[in-house]
Amino acid sequence: MPRYVHVPVDATAHLVRQAYEAGGPFQWAREAWKNSEESGASIIHFGIEEQAAENLGVLRRTIMDDGSGMKPDELRDFLTTFGGGGKPIGMDENFGQGFKSSVLPWNPYGVVVISYTDAAPEGAMLWIHRDHTGNYALREWEAADASGEPLGYISVVEPFMDDEHGCHWGLIRPDWMTTGTIMVLLGNAADSDTWMGDQDPSRKETVDDLIRYMNGRLLDIPLRDGQPIETTVIDLYAKRSSERRDTKDKSITLPDMRTMVWRPRRVHGLSHFIPETTMKGSVTVDSHGTRIDWSYIPEPLQPVGGTSDYITQRPTVVVDYQGEAYHSDSSKSRYRQFGVTDEIMGRTWLVVHPPVYSDARPTQWGVLTQASRHILISKGGRELPWDEWGDAFFQNFPEDLAKARDAARAANTTHSDPAMAKNLSRILDRLNPRFKASRVLSSAVGKIIGNPTGATAGLPGTRGGRAATGTSSPGGKGGTAGPRQILVPAAGGTAAGVNAAVRGGYPAFKWKDFDSDEAKYLALYVKNEDLTADGTVYRGVVYLNSKHPVFVQEFTYWADQVWPKADPAKVQELVERVYGEEAVAHVVHAQRLNGTLVARAEDNSPVVIGEDDVQALVEPTALSAALLGLINVEQRILTQGGGLFGSRATA
Repeated sequence: MPRYVHVPVDATAHLVRQAYEAGGPFQWAREAWKNSEESGASIIHFGIEEQAAENLGVLRRTIMDDGSGMKPDELRDFLTTFGGGGKPIGMDENFGQGFKSSVLPWNPYGVVVISYTDAAPEGAMLWIHRDHTGNYALREWEAADASGEPLGYISVVEPFMDDEHGCHWGLIRPDWMTTGTIMVLLGNAADSDTWMGDQDPSRKETVDDLIRYMNGRLLDIPLRDGQPIETTVIDLYAKRSSERRDTKDKSITLPDMRTMVWRPRRVHGLSHFIPETTMKGSVTVDSHGTRIDWSYIPEPLQPVGGTSDYITQRPTVVVDYQGEAYHSDSSKSRYRQFGVTDEIMGRTWLVVHPPVYSDARPTQWGVLTQASRHILISKGGRELPWDEWGDAFFQNFPEDLAKARDAARAANTTHSDPAMAKNLSRILDRLNPRFKASRVLSSAVGKIIGNPTGATAGLPGTRGGRAATGTSSPGGKGGTAGPRQILVPAAGGTAAGVNAAVRGGYPAFKWKDFDSDEAKYLALYVKNEDLTADGTVYRGVVYLNSKHPVFVQEFTYWADQVWPKADPAKVQELVERVYGEEAVAHVVHAQRLNGTLVARAEDNSPVVIGEDDVQALVEPTALSAALLGLINVEQRILTQGGGLFGSRATA
C-alpha cells in the first residue's frame, strides 16, 4: 500500500493557529453560520447560555440551528478532522478547517457540541479542548455498565447535568429545535465570558461589530420555504433601576443581582441595505461573464436603507462569491477605478459577480477563496483583476449613472482652465519628440511575440484633447492608423508585434479642495474619468489640491511679493495653470513609457516598463513629489506673468 501524505498530530495545533491568524475577526461566526446553512437550517441563533448565567454569572456564547444535525460518528469526524469533517471538499466547496481553526485558538478550555438527529433524539455531545501537550483532543468520560462496572472511556455522551459548569447540557435545547446542533463556546476557563466574541488584544470583538460583520459579509440570505433563514444574535444590556416599564425582551437576574436583558437582533444581509431604486442595471466586464450590478440612489432618498446594523453605513463596492460579500471597499480609489466620481460615489452601490472557479472546470477562469476564507484570488493565485474590471465598466459606463454624475458635477465648485486644451496641446506638442517611447505594438506582420498590456496606441484622436464635434479619419496626413495593442515581449506571448515610436493623449487638470483623507497629497490622477471642457473631451483627470500648504504658499508668494499690484485672483489663475500643465505632462510622460524596452537581462530576456511600473509613477505620493522644487515652473510663471502683470516688484 502506498504511503500517503498526512499531517502529524503535533503539527495540527500549529496549522490551526496559522489558519486562525490568516482569518479576520468574526471568522468563527461566518463559519458557524455557513455550517448551519448547509445543514438545511431555517433558524440560526447566536444565543447566550442562560443556566450558567443565572447560576454562576458566566455568559457563554451559543450557536444553535434547526438543521439536520450530526450523528455521533459524524460529530466526532467533524471536530477531529482538520481538512475534512464529512462534507464535500473542493476549491469551490469546503476546505474542512474553517470553524475549527477560527474558534479553537480562543476557546482552549473547550467547545461543547451537542447534536440532535432522528437517530439520536436525546442528543449526542462531545467536548473538544486543548490538552496539556498543546494539541486539540476530545474530552473523555468514564463509561460503566448497568451494574456500575467500568467499561472504559468514551468521547461522545448524552447531555448531562454538570454542576461544575452550572448547567444541564440537555436543557440548552430550545423549544423550536427538533433536530439540529448546539455549540457552546467556553473560552479560556470554566468561568470565561464568551458572549462578546474573541477578546484577543488584536481583535477585541463586540456584539455590535458582530452584527455589522454578519450584515456586511452575507450578501443574500438564502430562502427556506420562501422566507429568509431567520438569523438572530442575542445582545445583552443591564436593566437600569430607573426603567419603570418592563421590556418585552427576556430578562435574567445574575448571582450578583444584576438584571440583564436578552436583546435579539436580526441579521438581514447586505442586499437588505441597498434601497430599491429605478436607477440600476448591469454591465458585463470581461469575456468570462463577470457582471457588475450597479444601483444609484438619488436624492432625497437615503443611500443606505435598514438600520444601523450595517458595518459602514455607506454604499460600497463588493465581490459576490457564492452569496457572500468579499473585499467590501467604500474608498474613493476603488470607486475611481470604475469611473464613479467623488460626486456620486456616496450614492452608488457596485456588486461584482465573477464566475466561481471549480474543480469541475479546471481550464476555465474563475475566482476562489484562500484557505482562511478571508480574501478572494483569481485562478492561478493572482489578485483580482480590479483594473481590468474598472476599465471595462468605464468603457461601458451606464447612461443613467453618467447623467447623475454630470448633474452632480454641474453643482460642484471645482474649476478648470478654459484655455486648457490649447495650452496643453501646445506644450505637449513641443515636448513630444522627447516623450516618444519605443514600444512593441500589435501587428499582423510583426516578428516580436508578446502579451497585450491592456493599453492601446494609435487610437483616433489620442494625440490630444479633441473637440467633441470634430471628426477624424484613420490613416492619411494628420490621422492615425487605428487602435493597436501595446505588447510586453514574451516568448510564450499570444500576439505578434513590431517596434514603434508612438504618442498618446493627455488628461485634463482640475483644482479643488481635497477631503481630509487625501489632503496630504498635492495631486492625484484619476484614469477612469471623462471630462468635457469647452467642447473638448478628455480621458482622465489630474486633480490638484488648492488647499495644500505648498500651493497656498505659492499663491501667496506670487500675489504678494512678485506682482502685488496685480489682481490676486488672476495671479492665482496663472500659478494654477502652470502647475496643472506640469502635472499633466508628468502623467502623459509616464503613460507613454508603458511597454518601453529599457534593457535586456543576462539571458537576453527583455526588461520592459509595464502597467504596474507606470501606475507607481502616477500614484498620489509620486505625483505629489514630482510637483515639488520645480525651477522650470518658476521660470514659466515669471515669463508668462511678465507679459500679463509687468515686471516683478523689487524689494
